[in-house]
Amino acid sequence: MLNNETTLHDFRARTYPLRVYSGTNALVELPRELQRVGASRALILCGRSVRERTGLTQVIETLAGDRIAGVFPGISEGAPAECLEEAAAMARKLQADALVAVGAGSVIKGVRIVAMLLGEKRSLLEMATVHSDGAPPVSQRLMAPKMPIFNVLTSPTSAQNRGGSAARYRGSAHHLEFFDPKTRPRAVFWDPKALATAPVTLARSTSFEVYWWALMCMGAVRTSNPLVQASRHHAWQLARHAYPKLGDVDDTAARIDLCAAALLQNRDEEDGGRPWSCQLLARAAYASAVGVFNHYAGVTQSRGYAAFAPAMIRELGVAVPEVTRALGNALGMCLPSQCDATELAEQVAAQVTSDFQAQGWQTNLHDCNLPATDAPQLLKLALRNFNANHDRLLDRHREAMLSAITSVIAA
Repeated sequence: MLNNETTLHDFRARTYPLRVYSGTNALVELPRELQRVGASRALILCGRSVRERTGLTQVIETLAGDRIAGVFPGISEGAPAECLEEAAAMARKLQADALVAVGAGSVIKGVRIVAMLLGEKRSLLEMATVHSDGAPPVSQRLMAPKMPIFNVLTSPTSAQNRGGSAARYRGSAHHLEFFDPKTRPRAVFWDPKALATAPVTLARSTSFEVYWWALMCMGAVRTSNPLVQASRHHAWQLARHAYPKLGDVDDTAARIDLCAAALLQNRDEEDGGRPWSCQLLARAAYASAVGVFNHYAGVTQSRGYAAFAPAMIRELGVAVPEVTRALGNALGMCLPSQCDATELAEQVAAQVTSDFQAQGWQTNLHDCNLPATDAPQLLKLALRNFNANHDRLLDRHREAMLSAITSVIAA
């Protein structure tokens, strides 16, 4: 994270090739994209509900004709390792030459890992980021070529064009992390009919991640380079305007605006912003939410975001008062220029709580029946999160994080 304003113009940015097709009949461009890469045996991957409760994959099969070799409908929430291995086995059997992900976060992240399995011909454990106590995590270098990926979104998600992924795992780590920029998609599709297939509850859940990240990144705008500042300001503007409109199933513009906000969050990363570790409060809340999501069935990542952000602001806001103040400003608070750091943290935490509740989110996990005695284990999982703790910064705040985690899960 940049801490000195004199460094704002010292940065590196990179741009990856990507085609975005948005709006009416955007999906009709998919066959042309498959033809562009010479794909004649593409495999569609999705969740069971998309396959069985919508006609979306059937529409894609009709559009692409004999360029589709089959459909794997078994990627479930959190992208469990076993279903990704089954998908890779099916792709090998069909001799697939492209992957079409149809869904939101879990499916899109999972398909990237399927491409890694197919390209690297190694086990998940051999490809995953290595964590060692007291040392920075090491991301494995995955050098083999990867088959082209195309992402058809059913709900807004920042997973849409990233190179990193995570999978649920039954071993002691609870989840495995991977990074391979060669698994970025060739194209993404924001087709209104595809986006309309997600129930409002699902759209609100996945889109809250976009909203949440847009807000948290506003805590670190002033110390970001000019390109990142532009992405963060506009992502927050789009998300704050569109998210409350998701209750209207006919408002496809809101869903597309949230897709655009998510894409801007990824551009933020490409322009050197490191949004997933842009400031301490975001890191701590994100890592804790991911730990709960992977440890307990039925607790979504969005639910964790809503619960842990206010708690981490209360416990850690005093350590980064400038970040805390910026979050309050983003929510329209009129904060005095001089304010006790503890009082500032409490006021902003209360405002964030109020905002999330107004959006329909509970701001603790007291109803989830999570044992308070699990707090130390959840802290350990949080500290193993590569995106949030790649430099071990969170290790310095163990006690405050443990206090926040305990307050969130214990009634």
